[in-house]
Amino acid sequence: MLAAVLAWAGLGWWAFTMMIQWLSAALARRRRAAAPPQHAAADFSIVAPLAGRSDASHDYICALEQLSRRGAEVLICVAGEGDDAIEQVRASWPAAPILIGSDDTFNPKMNNVRKGLEAASRPVVVLCDAGVAVTLDDLRRAATELSDKVGLVLGLKAGWLPANFAAELECAYINGHQARFLLAADRLGMPVASGGMTVFARDVLAEIGGHQAFLNYIADDYSIVRTMRDRGGRTTWLGNTMPHMPVGHRKWSDVWRRQVRWASTRLNLTREVRMLALLDPAIGWLVSGAAGAAGLASLGWGPESIALAVLAHSAAWFAAEAWFLAAYGLPFGPRAWAASVVRETLVPVLLVQAWRGRRRIDWRGTDLVAGWRPAGDGASGRYV
Repeated sequence: MLAAVLAWAGLGWWAFTMMIQWLSAALARRRRAAAPPQHAAADFSIVAPLAGRSDASHDYICALEQLSRRGAEVLICVAGEGDDAIEQVRASWPAAPILIGSDDTFNPKMNNVRKGLEAASRPVVVLCDAGVAVTLDDLRRAATELSDKVGLVLGLKAGWLPANFAAELECAYINGHQARFLLAADRLGMPVASGGMTVFARDVLAEIGGHQAFLNYIADDYSIVRTMRDRGGRTTWLGNTMPHMPVGHRKWSDVWRRQVRWASTRLNLTREVRMLALLDPAIGWLVSGAAGAAGLASLGWGPESIALAVLAHSAAWFAAEAWFLAAYGLPFGPRAWAASVVRETLVPVLLVQAWRGRRRIDWRGTDLVAGWRPAGDGASGRYV
């Protein structure tokens, strides 16, 4: 009797989690119907915050310069005159428009961004993460989805061109896991957000409180999504386009710290987000495979048969991820498969570290948790 119960429980959980894996891939592959792009480059203000030399890569600054040459308004934001990003920007684009100045809120990124949001003069504003190689086509397709009902469109960044295994692992987190589940949740109507590019109408942002709309939750991207829905009366979408972020070489320690910080941030958001974050290990490859193996062992299967079943489970599991990535033109070769296995194996470790670190979230030397409070007026910045 006990063996039968264990078999049903183990195989039942395996089947349930495998269904979630494939259903998330199927939902995330779906693109919403959209009208042909109508906006011109002159319709866009691009706010590009930078902090440090690494943010101002040559390729990224050249991409911003190209958008400026096409007619877009580009506003590069730097918090202080001593920031190394300024020299790096000038080396790649001598005439770049740089805004310098900082507010005094709990969020260093938004302290840097506010002056850009207020200086933006075009009807469509795009807040762009450093390093994301946004093209004019990306902007035009995302802006097409804005409407009286849709107040904000986010373009999730896609990791691209990893040069070492640590970078491949970062792509496995960003592309195969986060983007897949976020897109699937979005297609179900849930409020979700992540970095990349954030596209909205300038007058709509003013209606919901301007820069303060980014500061109502500890994560600025999630804050603007919830504020747009709760106060603006408009929905938010993850767009059909995923702009590429060339990742190049990465250090393992940097990749791991970013994932722990993002996971800790999710644990500091709403109860629903926290519960989903805590559920993540239970529906992952590792627990799913272990449950299935336990179920088969309860039925009397031998070690060799179980080992073959686990291999089949792994092939089916990661095939769903590859299927999703193919829809967005993202590769999933042998190294990507290996990185995904490593990512899934580390899920319990990541959750434990994120839970232990949820009371202090360090972002470039600032503890976001300790300083989280309503934003002040701060300084407005200036051009140089």
